[in-house]
Amino acid sequence: APLPRILLVEPQFVLRRTMAMVARDLGMVNFHEASSVGRACTLLASEAYEGLVLDLQEGPQAMELLGDLRQGRFPTPRDVRVVVLAAASTPVDAERLQVLGVARVMGKPVRISDLLGAITEAQAPGAAVPGG
Repeated sequence: APLPRILLVEPQFVLRRTMAMVARDLGMVNFHEASSVGRACTLLASEAYEGLVLDLQEGPQAMELLGDLRQGRFPTPRDVRVVVLAAASTPVDAERLQVLGVARVMGKPVRISDLLGAITEAQAPGAAVPGG
């Protein structure tokens, strides 16, 4: 079976590449990489994904991307599962993230095994659907 196609939005090159390579090597996820929210919007506009991992470093732009996703402005299903990454220094509006249907908020630094666990958990049949 093909691996779930997940868009990974992570500004740190080494972390992003490591996550993508480990996920592929373990045969768990096929990450498509974006270094910024702007790049992620371009990728989301052109094809559909089965999940999204979004770093909140870009703050308002990241929240806007989530809002656009939930409003169905991309080919990706509006109810796709989203895992958010946030550094301790990044302000997180937990209530707004909940309204936007974020499946999980993970603090950075994040262990790749924990992230992959959260993604596979979110992809599992019967997992709660945001807003559903």
